[in-house]
Amino acid sequence: MLKIKCVPVGTLWTNSYIVWDTGSSEGFMVDPGDEGKRLVHEVRKNGVTIKKIVLTHGHFDHLKDAAFVSAELKAPVLANKEDLPLIQHASEQAVFFGFPPITPPDIQAFLGQNSSLSAGPYTFVVLATPGHSPGSITLYNSAEGAAIVGDLLFLESIGRTDIAGGDYATLLTSIQKFILTLPDATKILSGHGEETTVGHERLYNPFLTGVYRDEA
Repeated sequence: MLKIKCVPVGTLWTNSYIVWDTGSSEGFMVDPGDEGKRLVHEVRKNGVTIKKIVLTHGHFDHLKDAAFVSAELKAPVLANKEDLPLIQHASEQAVFFGFPPITPPDIQAFLGQNSSLSAGPYTFVVLATPGHSPGSITLYNSAEGAAIVGDLLFLESIGRTDIAGGDYATLLTSIQKFILTLPDATKILSGHGEETTVGHERLYNPFLTGVYRDEA
């Protein structure tokens, strides 16, 4: 069985995800943005072997403790190459937003459109969904109907585009091309806040229904 455990961390309540196959206990972690010791504890408590650590994008609140978790679990950190400049300057981002400096992780492999990740027999396809940042990615498993979208899309809202690397038109295009084309029952697992579904957002997200559609 595929298990996706959401662990909100830090003062910005970033959703970190531990994804694993309960049969083999193999899996990966997404966005260890803070509270690294707690995340490592959750992994070990559940008996999970983390093979990879994935960043949905390069903003500091999604990678603050990636280096620590990587060292503790001996798992490489992966991201989209387009966000490498953001990742390398994540400490400056943190300071700009009033947080202490951080140590960005070393990215040991890159993920792009149609790359894949496995948790035992379960495969997640990588979708390049820029807009919140140039290298934002979504991890989609069609069999279980789940998409881990980072800060692309939220419950009845969308990701910010007024920070480094953001672009409003690009973000909406990513949502329309890669998210709204998924089945309505697909679970949207966002980088902050509650989960939602494609169908719900199609009907009730004001940025997608036309209410705020043309705002920049």
